[in-house]
Amino acid sequence: MAPSVWKTIKTGGRLIATVSSAQQNGKSFWGNLDAPRFPSALTNNPIPDGSPWGPRTCENSNPAHLPDVPNTGITRKYDFTVARAVIAPDGVERDAILVNEQFPGPQIEANWGDWIEVTVHNQIESPKEGTSIHWHGFLQTETPWFDGVSGTSQCPIAPGASLTYRFQAEEYGTTWWHAHFSAQYNAGVVGPIIIYGPTQHKYDEDVGPIMLSDWYHAPYFKIVSDMVGTDLSRIPPKSDNNLINGRNNFDCNNIPLNSTQKCTPNAGLSKFHFDKGQSYRLRLLNVGSDGVQRFSIDQHTMTVIAEDFVPIKPYDTDVVTLGVGQRTDVIVKATEGNRDLYWVRATLVGGKPCGESRNPEALAVVYYNRADTEQVPASTASRIDTTTCNNDPLMSSVPMFPIVPGEPSFTQELVLSLAVNQMGQFEWRINNQTFRTNFNKPILDLASQGITSYPDDPQLNVYNYGTNTSVRFIIENNAPAVHPWHLHGYDFFVLDSGKGKWNGSIVNAHNPQRRDVHIIEANGYAVYQVTTDNPGVWPFHCHIAWHLSGGLSMNVMVKPGDLKPIPEMISQTCAKWQAYIDTNPGGPIDTA
Repeated sequence: MAPSVWKTIKTGGRLIATVSSAQQNGKSFWGNLDAPRFPSALTNNPIPDGSPWGPRTCENSNPAHLPDVPNTGITRKYDFTVARAVIAPDGVERDAILVNEQFPGPQIEANWGDWIEVTVHNQIESPKEGTSIHWHGFLQTETPWFDGVSGTSQCPIAPGASLTYRFQAEEYGTTWWHAHFSAQYNAGVVGPIIIYGPTQHKYDEDVGPIMLSDWYHAPYFKIVSDMVGTDLSRIPPKSDNNLINGRNNFDCNNIPLNSTQKCTPNAGLSKFHFDKGQSYRLRLLNVGSDGVQRFSIDQHTMTVIAEDFVPIKPYDTDVVTLGVGQRTDVIVKATEGNRDLYWVRATLVGGKPCGESRNPEALAVVYYNRADTEQVPASTASRIDTTTCNNDPLMSSVPMFPIVPGEPSFTQELVLSLAVNQMGQFEWRINNQTFRTNFNKPILDLASQGITSYPDDPQLNVYNYGTNTSVRFIIENNAPAVHPWHLHGYDFFVLDSGKGKWNGSIVNAHNPQRRDVHIIEANGYAVYQVTTDNPGVWPFHCHIAWHLSGGLSMNVMVKPGDLKPIPEMISQTCAKWQAYIDTNPGGPIDTA
């Protein structure tokens, strides 16, 4: 049993939160019993009554193929203010950076085919820093400049400045938004996105996002400073806790004796409500910085229906694995008694290769109809493999819409490694080259001007695939750490992965798994294939924040001759950023 829960039981056996919701998570409602269920009504198109996708289904249409995407003519508008705050998600106060004073941040909702506009205001003060927001998993077809990556698709948004992003919901399902400026999202700049679309599976209610995140009591800048420093004993960092929808308890006896941070025990857990006989859709997301999560609900079976933005043929499981950035949609049937209650668990697994934690288990509670909402569950955990952190089986993941990848027009071999550079710092490398961005000259802007080769700046790690129609990536991981690998602008085929070296086999060759994040095992391999039909410059990187800070990233350039001119607002963002750094030298100390 986790120390925080042991302490709760020892001191009275009741789950009574000692920290107010406002102190714990700001204005966020995630994890409260009165949190809204989804879908909710949106302006101009009441969801779920509206279904603007018409006769399209999961089986007869490919969301990643633009002609199959409905054009609803509707724009969903959101307004985000990014600013500093102090919160205590587990009872330990720490400095944070939040959107609209919420952790996790506000949700974005839209229908498949809608356009989404988000105006982001950078109000980060004392000290000031730049920001940008990435809309994870969105293809950004014909809008690559709104991908939200500082140094690749845009300059950072300068303090006091704003930028309005506009892009289409080309796929449907569950995803998230997060800062893409240094490791800033570790400070709290994260939130969920729900895109409603066809489903072949009936359920009674949509519980909405269940966000899992390792949590650190130190500010992100301090952790990044350690990651790029020369005291190698501080690497890798250990998370202090694990959260479900931004909440968990923490044993204050685990706080270092010299710490000045305020710690309140039994801060409060996330809680969910089930009615017997109903079925519920849960949208699971790993929005953390490092750790691989295993999610379960005691004595309940989950039916998996989607991975990332790809609907799959359903299968049943007791435990779902999520690397950083991955999403899995499941349906759970509420079959237990009216007064029952059960632990919900998110467990960080695998030890050092997978991300270490001082408190690896996050807990929440599911309460049935008339259960006492302050009672402590007595349920028994599912069998969870805590020794490894590999993906759930590839054979189980079969997309509803079948696609045969075919033979690639180009094959790229990539070797991932870890080395100590001449300065005595650890750095991550791809084909023996680390990545370092240039915030002042976004690569996409250069490419749109016809500058597609960078011999004087090899640290940009640009791989130009020109007019190739498909690329197969054979990735060999020579490091003793896992890498949840993410590609912007695409879903990729996962042809195979495992320990050692690839033997040429393909799993589900006629319809392999497709997703935008997949875990590459420590001292292992992964084989991905991409149909390169989306012009742009797309980051291809490890989604562990500290690995990205250490340079584990490259940029995939596709059909640069087909790029459209960069909008003026992107150029203005760069001008404002340049004006800011002219009078405020410095900035991020890591590579991204």
